[in-house]
Amino acid sequence: MKRVLLACWLLALCLACAENNPLSNMGYIPEGEFTLGFDPSGDLPAVVVDRTAHLNAQPLQKYKLNEFYIDKFEVTYGDFLKFKPKAAYKTGKPEEPMRGVSWYEADAYCMSLGKRLPTEFEWEKAARGTDQRLFVWGDGFERKDANLGKKVMPKGSFPKDKSPYGIYDMTGNVSEWTASEYTPYPGSKFKDDNFNRGLRVVRGASYYKRDHGFMKEFAMIAHRNFAPPKILTWDTGFRCAKDA
Repeated sequence: MKRVLLACWLLALCLACAENNPLSNMGYIPEGEFTLGFDPSGDLPAVVVDRTAHLNAQPLQKYKLNEFYIDKFEVTYGDFLKFKPKAAYKTGKPEEPMRGVSWYEADAYCMSLGKRLPTEFEWEKAARGTDQRLFVWGDGFERKDANLGKKVMPKGSFPKDKSPYGIYDMTGNVSEWTASEYTPYPGSKFKDDNFNRGLRVVRGASYYKRDHGFMKEFAMIAHRNFAPPKILTWDTGFRCAKDA
């Protein structure tokens, strides 16, 4: 009986420690180089508008990052309401990704946990691994493998939408705020009037893209979008990162 009670006590202690451990639901991304951006000779569709053509995500290059941690799943409604319990958001079940929050709210949530928003380069490495793949599962576009449907789904509902580092929902469900300001890539010659205007980079595709003409291009890991930090959008959420 004493052994049983001791085992139960140890199990409860382990569960409590895991719940209070900020790294318990995070994936580790090791230090090192990864492939950043697009190869204009091979990845791009023949005729598309400039932003969808990924001209803002060139040149293709090797980029080195320090080690870091990143949430395995997007922050959920249940998570966020613990931080802001009086928030008046419309729909949302506890296990669905939080959405309709500004960059400032996302940043504040992460800081409240001793974390931060990931930079866009950290986001891309966590999704891509160290090779030049276009999607988290490889180079071929598979619509059914990520949530690009008509409604948001609970976190982790698409097991194939998992990066080489075990990070989920980086292709679909909701797009995600990053810490990064929208600026040119190192070595880029591309000009955009939106550069250096305080806009924040948004990464990842989202649900309700199935009828969009450029859904495949939006779902590519290296695709860059941007938005004013105050904006509240129905398909944008976030996840947190932490220095290792």
